[in-house]
Amino acid sequence: MNLKPLRKAANLTQQQLADKSGIRRVTIARIETGGIPSLNSLMALSAALGCTIDTLLGENTTTQTTA
Repeated sequence: MNLKPLRKAANLTQQQLADKSGIRRVTIARIETGGIPSLNSLMALSAALGCTIDTLLGENTTTQTTA
């Protein structure tokens, strides 16, 4: 999960991200320390941070093809 680095890159505190996303600060803290976010939380956080859910999750979006 890339939440903490993305939040820090946006120069936001947990409380500022909570205010911007509508998610409680304690929920953000839980996610940053390994908690599993709900889909609604992922959607709100990605919108607040201006990134995709894949980026938030740290997923590699590059596809590989085999010959």
